[in-house]
Amino acid sequence: MTTELRKTVCRRCVEPYDHRGKKLVVMIEPIDVITFREERSRKRFSAPLARVFRQVLMWNVDALRAEKLKHKRRST
Repeated sequence: MTTELRKTVCRRCVEPYDHRGKKLVVMIEPIDVITFREERSRKRFSAPLARVFRQVLMWNVDALRAEKLKHKRRST
């Protein structure tokens, strides 16, 4: 069962995302926006959740197509 998002949810990632050892802070806001920032930084990067979903979907589709093409080339 899911509930409507009425308050901002803010979480810090477990693993550092780069060579500097900085972690990401992720916020999901009730206006259906996801915001990222580096830990101990003020600069924020935001995008609508629908756009992020479409982009992730395209990355997955592209990866599947590449895998199928790779498999097809191996077969012939």
